[in-house]
Amino acid sequence: MRAQFIIDYVLTNHSGRLLRSLLNFNVRRMKPERFTVQLSKKGIAKSASFPKLPKYGLYVIRSGNKVIRIGETASGSARLKKGFREPLRRVIRNKDRKNYIAYSWRNKYRGRRLSVDYFSLGDDAFSDAKLRRAVEAEVTFQFRLARKKWPEEMSEIHFLEQYQRDPRVVDVTKEILEHYGHEYNSSA
Repeated sequence: MRAQFIIDYVLTNHSGRLLRSLLNFNVRRMKPERFTVQLSKKGIAKSASFPKLPKYGLYVIRSGNKVIRIGETASGSARLKKGFREPLRRVIRNKDRKNYIAYSWRNKYRGRRLSVDYFSLGDDAFSDAKLRRAVEAEVTFQFRLARKKWPEEMSEIHFLEQYQRDPRVVDVTKEILEHYGHEYNSSA
């Protein structure tokens, strides 16, 4: 929930002049749901690893401090479970095929423990897939600016120019970046 408070207060300085300040600050601080996922030697996670998560969210998958992947979801933990539980290879029509669900990068992390930070986006405006994708793109791009490199296993980003300056996208992006000690770069 976003809680806006406007505080109107009056201060007097030593010369008796009235200093009036209007402070508008946002009390919402996004705290991610944090959990770890242990991948087996086959690159598959146990389903018990996943907590129940709110429906709309953005996730950051890390190995230590290294950001591996950023994504959005409209199905909470179901998206993550499916991505981490699908076999890395499948036989379809007698042909060996790689996992086509964008999680084939797990191959590099077999047998490792990964961290997931899940930021709930709420159920209102972010039920719109375009807004969620805009947040995903902005957070990814801002990470690129702050860390001087893209998240290691990003295979695609959908930039939606019409949402780039949308206050909802910018506010959520700022809060997520703040969690990692980064500032939003509005000049980019």
